[in-house]
Amino acid sequence: MLRFSISTVVALAAVLPISTCIAAERYPSRPVRIIVPFSPGGTSDLMAQQLSEQLGQPFVVDNRAGASGLIGHGIVANAAPDGYTLATVDDSFSIVPSIKKELPYDPVKDFTFITQVIGVPRTMAIRPSIKASSVSEFVAYARANPGKVTYASGGAGGILHLASELFNFQAKVKIEHVPYKGAGSATTGVLVGESDMVMAASPTVVPHVKSGKLRALAVTTAPGKRFSGLPDVPSLADAGVPGMVIITWFGFVGPARLPRPIANQIHSEVVKGLALPSVRDRFEGADIMGTSPEQFTKVYQEDLQRWARVVKEAGIKAD
Repeated sequence: MLRFSISTVVALAAVLPISTCIAAERYPSRPVRIIVPFSPGGTSDLMAQQLSEQLGQPFVVDNRAGASGLIGHGIVANAAPDGYTLATVDDSFSIVPSIKKELPYDPVKDFTFITQVIGVPRTMAIRPSIKASSVSEFVAYARANPGKVTYASGGAGGILHLASELFNFQAKVKIEHVPYKGAGSATTGVLVGESDMVMAASPTVVPHVKSGKLRALAVTTAPGKRFSGLPDVPSLADAGVPGMVIITWFGFVGPARLPRPIANQIHSEVVKGLALPSVRDRFEGADIMGTSPEQFTKVYQEDLQRWARVVKEAGIKAD
């Protein structure tokens, strides 16, 4: 019996996948690299510092900006699934596959979706000189002025562009596209009266709305939900335009086949960090998320399909 037990254990050890052995070790036991396909600073640095404090190992940010995130995300897609190479992603991660003809990775099969950290709805804002105080009035104005009403975006293929085209579809209007070099410039374009409407990140337009320089008509929250910074502004769904729940999110992914215990641990530590007042205060104006791996995977696949449809129907091509 003893010989049988020992031989059985040896045989099982020989066939157990490496990922199972990795998951059985204490994690993390050495520094973790976080590939960030954006410029330095912001949410990535804050969460890396917080995870370092909680887990007792350095979470080192490695900025690999460029090529719409393809460089950084490609590194993670090809990394060992041991939990020591992660990446941060935002909602552009669900747009790029529909814009770029060739990707160095499969956007679904080559990643493990761990958790979304924060989310921010968008606000549909117009220049105050337009005589419209509601979404329905603005839609009527656009229909009465075909070819003359415009929306600003931060460039072809970006979230401002796609969100506005989705509004065109859902509201059955045709508002013309005016691309700018960046989201900030797009909002400025409406502020100075060059364009009529922008689907800006909600926290960025709050000061302009409160000062009267922009008029907020609706936010892209779920039906019945308001954005805390603009509590009197309805959701687009409540304003009569369905299918417009758009959340700009930020989250963590790892390589495909990341052991589930490691994914769960990272998710759990992120949730723990987000519960701290010192962290929540840094995210003022954003919704704290902390979604599970299953929830994140579902949201990502839904966004992937939605933006693919918008890109196809609107004939959108990246700059």
